[in-house]
Amino acid sequence: MPCNKICGMKVEELYRKISLIREVELKIVEVYDQDIMQTPVHLSIGQEAIASAVCAHLNNNDLVIGTHRSHALFLAKGGSPYKLFAELLGRVDGCSGGYGGSMHLIDTKHGLLGTSSIVGASLPIAVGVGMGIKLPRIAAVFFGDGACDEGTFYESLSFAKLKKIPLIFICENNRYSVYTHIKERRCVTARAIAEACRIKSVYAPIEVSNDAVTLYNLLDRPLKKTLHKGKGPLFIECETVRASDHHGIGDDIKTGFRSGVERELSRKYDPLLLTRKHLNEKSAKIIEQEVKDKVKEAFNLAVKSKPLKIKSNYGQLGNITYTT
Repeated sequence: MPCNKICGMKVEELYRKISLIREVELKIVEVYDQDIMQTPVHLSIGQEAIASAVCAHLNNNDLVIGTHRSHALFLAKGGSPYKLFAELLGRVDGCSGGYGGSMHLIDTKHGLLGTSSIVGASLPIAVGVGMGIKLPRIAAVFFGDGACDEGTFYESLSFAKLKKIPLIFICENNRYSVYTHIKERRCVTARAIAEACRIKSVYAPIEVSNDAVTLYNLLDRPLKKTLHKGKGPLFIECETVRASDHHGIGDDIKTGFRSGVERELSRKYDPLLLTRKHLNEKSAKIIEQEVKDKVKEAFNLAVKSKPLKIKSNYGQLGNITYTT
């Protein structure tokens, strides 16, 4: 779909965000086997456009809660790649002081109040956050389709609608809860449950969700007409595909835990390729090189930064070194 509402700098901003998320996570993949990041990681490769498009509608006063697949949200909301790398490396300069690791990222400067490792736990927290603010500020919560199987999902939707809370529910639906397909878990869609609670819902198929420009355009009207006019929460279901394993840097398609169709989807609907179509070749290449340089510099600085020292019953953990 062509860009019919935004162009120029906004398109470049969206592509820059997606490129940054991808490049950061590719660096994680590159070094993870060296065991210098002693934290579990859940990668967002293949899903970058959703956080990028939604957060482009938010400002630093809008408050966001995320889930365990948190890198894309942290970076899309304006977080520093240096502080993210430092966190994963257990450094004191990490966004959570080196204590949180991959699943517990915080950046209050840009409105990210935190991310949770517990499936579905971010939902009621976000409802509480939304109750504590007033328009024009809004709140947003990101979660996977697996969270829709939790009781907190139904409870949070119902209460948010009852109180007309200015909250966006963003379901990043990659159709899998770890390795179990959605068809084996649920008889109705997530948005059908939201609509049963009389919440305005927006559905974005994968060709829209994975194109940051098209998704940004799709969300413009419902955000203005529903959320910013005080008509209560808004539910957004975005179909997408994760390119790698549920956890870590492995390949669960290769090992047979997911269908080979997922590989085809991740290639066909790669957010980088879909969003890149809205840019000219020269601009895209400039952005890509700038992002590569930025990520390389951020990682090298993080590796050299001061490590967090943790005392335990087994003694004091020493510094973890990176070797090339």
